Amino acid sequence: MNDNQNEKQTPDINPENPLGRDERRILMAMCGPQPRLGYPTRPLRMANGCAVEEYVIPDGEREGVFEQLYPFIDRPSLDDKMLDLHTDSVFKVRDFLAIREGGLNFIAAPRYAEAGGTVLDWIPAAADDASDDDTDHGDSDNEDDDGIIVADLKVFRSTQVSNSHA
Repeated sequence: MNDNQNEKQTPDINPENPLGRDERRILMAMCGPQPRLGYPTRPLRMANGCAVEEYVIPDGEREGVFEQLYPFIDRPSLDDKMLDLHTDSVFKVRDFLAIREGGLNFIAAPRYAEAGGTVLDWIPAAADDASDDDTDHGDSDNEDDDGIIVADLKVFRSTQVSNSHA
């Protein structure tokens, strides 16, 4: 069955879902259209009423799917904890969702349906993320007093053949 036939079997799957739209556009620009993964899907109802397709990945195959879909260099371990910037929630990487929307396979945070947080919206969780301490710690060169989070630079994996630059 080709992609178009499968898409027609799930008419409520909406590739124009506005939650996470910008992130999906970035991922599509990076990766281009992709064939479906070899796993069944189920509808995932988004907070805005749209539905997307969620791949049903067996536990023993999650690491391989994560490795295949993770778009950055220095992939985290499935046991690492990440912060989803859209929902301000910490989760274990192994709880990721594998999503199919509009010709694109991508990984998302476990609470993707609430706010559209894709892998582009993840940063490593700090050891003290479990507490919401609003205490003023004073001025420091290591802190941002404006509340802006500065994340580590993520380096994208190349999905295309590139020329060497000397």
